[in-house]
Amino acid sequence: MASHRLSSLTDQIAQADGLLAHPSANRLFIDVRLGEPAEELRSFRDAHIHGAVHAQIRDVFAGPAGPDTGTLPLPAPDMLRQQLIAWGVDGDTELIVYGPSVALAARAWWVLRWAGLRKVRVLDGGIKAWTALGGPLAQGDAPPRTPRSTAALVLQPGGMPEATVNDVEEMGPETLLLDARDESAFLAGAIPGAVNLPSSLQWTPGATLRTVEELSALYAQGGALQARDVVAYCGGGVLSALTVLTLSALGATPRLFVGSWSEWSRDPTRMARSATATQEAA
Repeated sequence: MASHRLSSLTDQIAQADGLLAHPSANRLFIDVRLGEPAEELRSFRDAHIHGAVHAQIRDVFAGPAGPDTGTLPLPAPDMLRQQLIAWGVDGDTELIVYGPSVALAARAWWVLRWAGLRKVRVLDGGIKAWTALGGPLAQGDAPPRTPRSTAALVLQPGGMPEATVNDVEEMGPETLLLDARDESAFLAGAIPGAVNLPSSLQWTPGATLRTVEELSALYAQGGALQARDVVAYCGGGVLSALTVLTLSALGATPRLFVGSWSEWSRDPTRMARSATATQEAA
């Protein structure tokens, strides 16, 4: 049976061979990280896709956490726009996001799409796929980049379906809640009614996304392709962003609970319900 790349179904996922075959003067690669900032910056400086800029999720694709938010709430649109402009992004720039894992890239993709940008794609396989095909790399810091067109950069937040913590609390039986964390985190505590479908199952040991056939089978087991409404969450809205990306490619319209478990678990009453549900499941 023939297998198909997920990029055959959507323009939201880019393949290294296609990017190399069709270069663009107005394309920016964004190297997305979430680990210890100084260590991640050193890693970026050691090797990154030529022309890429370094982006720490906490600084670019998330805002400061508050007492009632998750660990990675959405960034302020004005701050996001300022960073993009500092990178030389204009209204026509094609943005290609990648990272040490495809889930990190998916978080950047989701935020940029939420902000109203449409020329945003995730690089399948990241820097490994790029390097395997002889794509050029660079070291050090990215040189300054000037806008390539006169098109103004306009952000219009609200461009992606999302769910608030109140939406999750009021969910009915028609909504399927997918927990994208690994099994151990899920068993330690989860939102009542959630189905565990670890995001890590969606990529291969080589860091590329699994095939259309494999992902379809995975989601069919969880009932996600048949559900009328799907909400995805994880710890802080990173792993679940990949769930949104792949499910969307397969034809669903999932919502992302950005605050995820880190927001849900801040409330003692919600936590008590989670503890009861966990005990009953055991």
